[in-house]
Amino acid sequence: MIRAGGVAARSAPTHRAGSAGRTGSAGYRLAVAQEELDGCVREYWVQAESFLHNLVPNGRDDMTGTRYTPEQTTYWAVGLRGYTANWATPLPANPATGPNTGIPGPILRGRVGDVIRVHFRNNDNHYRFPHSMHAHGVRYDAGSDGSFCGASPDRPGTAVPFGQTHTYTWQCLPASVGTWTYHDHSAARDPRPGGHEPVAGVGAMLGMFGILAVTDGSTSEVDREFALVFHDLAAVLVPGLAVDFDAFNGFSFLGNTPSFTAASGDRVRWRIAALGDRFHVFHLPGHRWCDRGGYTDAQALGPAQGITVDYVEDNPGEWLYQCQSGRHRAGGTVGRYRVTAGS
Repeated sequence: MIRAGGVAARSAPTHRAGSAGRTGSAGYRLAVAQEELDGCVREYWVQAESFLHNLVPNGRDDMTGTRYTPEQTTYWAVGLRGYTANWATPLPANPATGPNTGIPGPILRGRVGDVIRVHFRNNDNHYRFPHSMHAHGVRYDAGSDGSFCGASPDRPGTAVPFGQTHTYTWQCLPASVGTWTYHDHSAARDPRPGGHEPVAGVGAMLGMFGILAVTDGSTSEVDREFALVFHDLAAVLVPGLAVDFDAFNGFSFLGNTPSFTAASGDRVRWRIAALGDRFHVFHLPGHRWCDRGGYTDAQALGPAQGITVDYVEDNPGEWLYQCQSGRHRAGGTVGRYRVTAGS
């Protein structure tokens, strides 16, 4: 059985075991199909694209009042977008794969026993760098690793040239259940004009990353699911940036980062990942969840790590989700989370 575009999504007035219900900041109710899919092949078509991107589109940090001009916060990004078969048209925003704006890339979903097949095309027409896709948490052979090595530069899929394609095949095992990252892991390139210093992980810094979510029969249903990626940008390496920025999903500072909503009584799931050189601490004031047998309200994750945060919402109000590192929070990693009292 093959499902184009990954997990199917459909409107549903009720929940079923193994399905994800309302999701994202819009607050609409949708169910992500999680039926038993033994041997299902989930097929995705993903394209690397370059585009001008502004980290602070409203021009200010709503916490401190600091103002920025577009010239200080805009750079040439390279992101990942999901498409219909054969890269015909971009996928519309939907709860299964997310907003599909390029940063982060589409949420790729699988269930234990599934094969995820990703058809990748490099359309980075600004930098024209080689790119790749490397996944964490799933099983694959060397041809689907996507990790470039200078000692063996011709390994398939590790440095896909501009205009070329490669298909990656990943298998979801019982040990794959959870929240993982995928990202560019291709040859080091310097994005600065005339730059000659190799920069490792430049594709991921410029925006080529996303979340890989794997479930099984015991994965509980939720009413709201939020996908969040911490990532860092260094001004010394990225042309156009005035200072270093810490970002959530391609944006920095309160008023620009994603706003999420939930209602009291909702079963909430955050899928959180990090890319870059820094360790971050996800903190959600007024809330607690279980981590390794105990409760916490602040959970650390390092580069390329992912965590899944589940709880039942019981605390209405307006909250600030954030990195607990003051330096990172000052660099942009803070956003709004609004909880209504429910019906």
